[in-house]
Amino acid sequence: MKRYTMILALVLLLSTIAAAQEYTYISDSNILTLSLVNQDPDPAIAGNVVELRIGVENYGGQGTVEQELELVLEYPFEKIAGESYVKSVGRLQGFQVDEDQKIIKFKIRTDRDATEGNYEFDILMYTAGEKDTAAIKKTLSIDLTNRESAEVIYINKVKLVPGQQTPMEFTINNVGNAPLRDMSFSWSNADDIVLPVGSSDTKYVKYLGIGEKTTISYDVIADTNADPGLYKLELSLTYEDPVSGQLTSITNNAGVYVGGETDFDIAFSETSAGETSFSIANIGSNPASSVSIMIPKQPGWKTTGSNAVIIGNLNKGDYTVASFKLEQSSGVDATMPSREEMAKLSDEERAELRAKRPETTDGTIKINIAYTDTMGNREVVEKTVPLEASMLNSTSMSARFARGGAEQTSLTSSLTTIGYWAAGIILLIFLYRYWRRGGFRTVKKKIERKLRR
Repeated sequence: MKRYTMILALVLLLSTIAAAQEYTYISDSNILTLSLVNQDPDPAIAGNVVELRIGVENYGGQGTVEQELELVLEYPFEKIAGESYVKSVGRLQGFQVDEDQKIIKFKIRTDRDATEGNYEFDILMYTAGEKDTAAIKKTLSIDLTNRESAEVIYINKVKLVPGQQTPMEFTINNVGNAPLRDMSFSWSNADDIVLPVGSSDTKYVKYLGIGEKTTISYDVIADTNADPGLYKLELSLTYEDPVSGQLTSITNNAGVYVGGETDFDIAFSETSAGETSFSIANIGSNPASSVSIMIPKQPGWKTTGSNAVIIGNLNKGDYTVASFKLEQSSGVDATMPSREEMAKLSDEERAELRAKRPETTDGTIKINIAYTDTMGNREVVEKTVPLEASMLNSTSMSARFARGGAEQTSLTSSLTTIGYWAAGIILLIFLYRYWRRGGFRTVKKKIERKLRR
């Protein structure tokens, strides 16, 4: 038992001697260490600035001379203009550790296109002015993540017709450096002028990769009683931020115009006193301003007098009447060349023109309706209107009577002219024959005898 006690005492003695020798060795040296105390933010975010706090400690009992600390950067780390990456540490005292350590701060920027991960960088420490001879190198690392970012970049419809169901698409683009997950998108507008049809206004997207985009579709309808004008849509996109773990919401506004074009119905009304009347109704969802009705040039029909009637404004549901002096033409196209011009053409050219020429009307007439829509645009709507048989006969007879009257007038004028010429010739012949027979001398002698008396 006494033997074991002596052995244990010897071991303790040797340990004490070794510790004393080690303490003497540390006390006579300086042992410098470098570490990353912390970073702000943690993790670093791609494309943003991050501050690194480097801790410098001396575990030896001997102090140091002036020291310098240098930060060596490689991708994905970038220097910031005006920032120094060689900084003075100063002198370190013996056993300057833990709370007494020196903290040196550096600010760097991370590349915006860097992917998420752990990235290393090097720290050098050396006696001031002796970088190449006595450098201490330490490799440290930080975590880098990407911040999610998205935007609604496109709405495919900027104009809605009241009461008309219209497909509307919103395109969402991932403009960040991280995938987007569990997104929810919704929109709304004041007074519910525009509403989705057949679905709610909220839709979900499970995943959207970096640089990708997705399209969210709705069927929408604008209130039939909405006043024409621009309406604001409030857009909201929500997703989880991987940095903070909290929900991030993006809200912005977009405008849609409610209004625009309208439509018309036009029908033959009557023919009376040489005029043909048409009824025009605004059957669309928007009012029309400065409405004009025009009959364009067309084969089979012609107007005498004006071919356009201005009827002013037509609200939705209103109608009015426009009248024209209209008659059927001979069927010859007014744009065809004259007879003299036709004579100069080749046989092939004349045949081609005759083939293109419409010869008769098909019982319909084309009418143009010009108007200004609620957006201030001038629009023209062309309608083909069928005409009743009585109207066709009436205009045809009117045309024939007009042509017949013109022919009769021309014939009467010609006969009158011929009569004047014939009477003049007969008078000249009579006077000539009277003179040959001496009739003028006899008359002269009778006049002289009467004067002597």
